[in-house]
Parts: sequence; structure tokens; C-alpha cells
Amino acid sequence: MRRVASSEDIVTDLCAALFAEFRRYDQRIRARQYMDGLLCAEGRKSIANIAAAVGVPGDEQRLHHFVSSSHWAWSPVRKALATFLEQEDATSAWVALPVSIPKGGEHTVGVARHFSPDGRQVVNGQRAYSMWYASERVVAPVSWRLHLPDAWLTDHRRRAKAEVPEELSAVTPEDCVAGLFDDVHRWGDPRRPVALDARGVDEHRHLGELFDQDAPKVVRISGRTRLVIDDRDRTGRGWRVAPAQAVLDTARRLRYVVRPTERQEGLRRMPLATATACVRLPAPPGQERGAYERPSRLSLLGVWHDLRRPPAELWLTNMHESPPASLLRTTRLARTVTHGWRTRGEAVGLRDYEGRSFQGWHRHMTLASCAYAMSALRSTGAAQCSGLSA
Repeated sequence: MRRVASSEDIVTDLCAALFAEFRRYDQRIRARQYMDGLLCAEGRKSIANIAAAVGVPGDEQRLHHFVSSSHWAWSPVRKALATFLEQEDATSAWVALPVSIPKGGEHTVGVARHFSPDGRQVVNGQRAYSMWYASERVVAPVSWRLHLPDAWLTDHRRRAKAEVPEELSAVTPEDCVAGLFDDVHRWGDPRRPVALDARGVDEHRHLGELFDQDAPKVVRISGRTRLVIDDRDRTGRGWRVAPAQAVLDTARRLRYVVRPTERQEGLRRMPLATATACVRLPAPPGQERGAYERPSRLSLLGVWHDLRRPPAELWLTNMHESPPASLLRTTRLARTVTHGWRTRGEAVGLRDYEGRSFQGWHRHMTLASCAYAMSALRSTGAAQCSGLSA
């Protein structure tokens, strides 16, 4: 008979899974202190506030060293977190989320002026990319990439001060997302879908790279994205290229209303209408017109919040066998992740790393991700999952 685990059972099992890779007892103690401090410290999650919150103000220097200067590897902890969460719910997805972390000054690693996807404006701060585990019950980040502008890679003095690894070279935002894909595919079930937003990037190139891979994906696109549609049945003209918005205009009569029943944090329940169309990606520039050999067919999903207006969201997927209602649930998980970043993410200190080192940033984000997962599991009472019940 399965028992319901208490909050402390959840905490104990999660910590045991996360910190198994720490070889020393003192490292496990510091990790637990840091996570507890992230969860209970008032205001900004600085090292001083964390140390004061867990009752060990004299350990402030030790906690600072543990995060900023210690040599423990963050990747095994992230893998353990992803593995633990994957046992939580079979109907889940990975969600890739670009985030902006505003910072004053210019000395914190990676800080530069850039366009923020959160505020839709140019800000001064760090530009990061995250991969989240998302189910209808639990959401938490599991892996991170910090995008370093060229100025941080070519200025040897600044690079040395921030302890940026010698082997780290310039990468594009798309490379950061690809690295996150590699993480979760190594750590978990490769059949679990990945949802992401490709608007605002070089869509043509990025979409081609994404869908050249077989892994299941649901990708948000803009209405201007050019797609190939089979128009033989409607006009007899064969294949033609059209913006995604125009493609869905031809499918409006096939819309049907879906009323979501799941309760997702921060999202009001509303009637939604969806419609799908079979499309392909255009051939890369330079190839002869009509050479639409880019993989296979894809499905374009339109989501309407108001039936009198154009679709509010457009998603492209290679999950042909999934019914629209299932695809819609995956897109809702992406919205839940965005909400979580803005609410619980701020509460557990995902934006509050105050050090200057590249290594320290990654260790802080790893422990803050663990604190986020712990908070999410506590609040949902997720005790029926494997590893949390007997």
C-alpha cells in the first residue's frame, strides 16, 4: 500500500538524490544550508541573507566559498534533479526558456546591454537560457547556459577575473539552446517533447536545424514565418509558400473549441479554439524553386483566445500523431514555465546571484533550481511519484 509522504520526506528524498555526487560531508551540509536559505531568506537572496536565515551568520564566508570558489561539478547535480523529476509524471515535457536577468554595473559575469524577452525592451544584465521540466503538477528548471557576449570572451583581463574556462568560445543563442537539448537527451527520455519559442531569432535557419533532428518538438513561431503548404486540393496549383498566418486563415473553418480541464499555476481557465494544417519548411536559400525536401511534413497549430480575431499563438511541430488537444496541453506547459520564472523563480533567488565568477553563477543557478523544485514539490504535495512513496 502506498503512503503519502510528508513535506520533510520529500525534502529528505530530494536532497539524497541531488547530493549523492558530493564526496564530502561538509559539501552536503553547505548545499542543504544554501538551499534552505534560498527558500526562507527574506528579500534578496544574498550570501549574507542566506547565512542569517539558516542561523549560521558565522558561516557566511564558508557559503560564499562553497558557491564561488569550490570545485564541485554542477552537471551531476542537474542530472540528478532531472532524473528525479522525470519520475514525477509521464505526461510531461521539457521547455526551453530564454531569460534576462537585469544587473546594475558591468562587473558581474556576462553583463551587457541586450533585448530582454521578458520586458520586450533593451536592458543591462545577463542573458541566459534554461531548460525546464514541466508537468501539470510540477515545474522546475534543470539546466542553464549563460550567453557571454564577445566583449567578455575577447577581453583577457575581464575573462580572467570572471574565471571563464579557457575552452569556452563564442556561441550563438541557438547554440545555447542546442546545448540544453543535449543535456536533457543525455539525462532522460529522448521521446519526451521539447517546447520552445523561436520568435525573434533567425527563424529560417533555426527551424531547419531544429526539425532536422528526430526528437519531438513543439516550437512557437511568428505569423510571418514562411511555410510550404500543399494547395493541390484547394486550387490545383500544387505546393506554394505562404506566411504561417495565411496558412491558418485557410484552416479557419476547421477550428474546434477545446475547454482545458487542467488547473495550471497562474493561468486562468478559458475556452480555446485550435486548428491544424499540414506544412513543410521551405528549402534553404540557393536551392531551386520547388525543392521542398526539408524534412518531412510538419503540423502547424493555431490557438485562438478570441474567435473573432486572428490566432493568438502559432506552433510548429513534428508530432504528427498527437491530437490537437495533446499539443495544446504541451503549449500550456510552456506558458506555465514562463509564469513560474516570474513568480517562484524570483522567490527562490534565480535572479539574485551577487558574485562575479562564471563558475559561481552556474553553482548558484543549480542550487536555486533545486530550491525551486523543492518548493514546487512541497506546494503541490507531490508525494505519489516514484521515489517519494513506498
